Amino acid sequence: MVRELAAAALLLLALAVGALAPKFWPMDSGSALASGRPASSGPLATVASATFAPVSWKEKDGGMGYVVCGSTQNWSRPTISEQNAHLASDARYARMRADDPGSEAWTKFQAVALLYDGSALSARIDLVALTGMWTDPYIGGNAAGCTSVEPQVWLVGYEPVSFRGSPGISQIGVRQASGYRMVVLTGAIGTDLIIVGPGGKMAAFDTRPWRGPTPTPAPKALPTSKTAASPEPPFPMTDRPLELALPGCAISPQGRHADGGGAVWTVQCGSVRANLAVSVAAVRQGWSHIAGPPIGVGMQTYAKGKLSMQLAYRLDGPAYSDPIVLVQYSRPFAQGADTSPPNLTAYLRVPTGFELPTGCVWKDGPVGFTNDGAYELGFVCAGLPAPEIRGAFHRALLAQGWRADNGGFGFINYAKDDMRLTVNFVNEKAEASDSPWVVESLCCFAP
Repeated sequence: MVRELAAAALLLLALAVGALAPKFWPMDSGSALASGRPASSGPLATVASATFAPVSWKEKDGGMGYVVCGSTQNWSRPTISEQNAHLASDARYARMRADDPGSEAWTKFQAVALLYDGSALSARIDLVALTGMWTDPYIGGNAAGCTSVEPQVWLVGYEPVSFRGSPGISQIGVRQASGYRMVVLTGAIGTDLIIVGPGGKMAAFDTRPWRGPTPTPAPKALPTSKTAASPEPPFPMTDRPLELALPGCAISPQGRHADGGGAVWTVQCGSVRANLAVSVAAVRQGWSHIAGPPIGVGMQTYAKGKLSMQLAYRLDGPAYSDPIVLVQYSRPFAQGADTSPPNLTAYLRVPTGFELPTGCVWKDGPVGFTNDGAYELGFVCAGLPAPEIRGAFHRALLAQGWRADNGGFGFINYAKDDMRLTVNFVNEKAEASDSPWVVESLCCFAP
């Protein structure tokens, strides 16, 4: 009873601090770090000095599986120059740049969803600094008041609308919304969590490090007669996935899946292209691709005889160069699911094998997504009129060894070895666009 009263008091204090935030942190308080002065006051100081004990939010979710514990609707990220100035002013981040794609400062600044354990102070400080949330005068109260024993997802530019818990793959559905939201996950999360928006999967997280110890399942009752059903046999202990050879790939020791009926491995094949080839290898070795996202887009499900399998690629950070999570079951994963013809297109997030024409540069992030989840990567060409971009791009690609496969009004398809490229040069009004986009893939692997 005393513990519950203490937790309630802390929650009320957090809400009170959030309500008084404009008085404690004026609108320009975020400029302290940007100017290089010590962070002795302002939102980041409150984030760093807060000592709220983590509390459980499970009884506050109304059965939804999540709680939006903190948000600011009228916040937007600072500019790249403002963010870089802020990083340069703090010794912890002085060597990072928000416009360097190889830096953690870039991935955090660009991300629309981030996973946080809910209570670690150093991780909270890093998230606030690297996402640009330090510019929000309310961030101190929001971050400290949301301290939780459950993991959280911080959404930027989106809000949650649904949650589907699972001992395997759990899912948060989101829609666009201004500002940011701190979402405490009170429902069941398994080995992986995916974020799904109107255009498809937006991010995927390996949640095993965030779940804590897996409780030991209760022993199954033994059959009481010869006619009683036999218990489902456990998945065999093997050092390699069943019915799937992956030469040259590093495979972690087998781990037991959360529901006890499957096994989990972590696979790393050494490069983005080699990692994506795991999907191709599965199809070549007789696995059927279950209807769903195409190969290379976040997560796929396969079946072979009495086995089923899932491959999960991270869609944040280094993306497909990260290790793959591979899960196998000794039973069908999707009962009665229809298998689709193998889709052997593996979409890439980072353009490979070509350079843009002189004077053209990539935009900061995807400008959209195709119907099957591929990234539309936009670029602009300073000083080049929109009608002339297509010709300049075409000449540049031919000079780099690509060939034009085919095309039509507003687009051209190119090929080079096992790479494929689709380029769109028109806008929604069917006019020449000053911001074309490309979709690139590995393609056309034969069995």
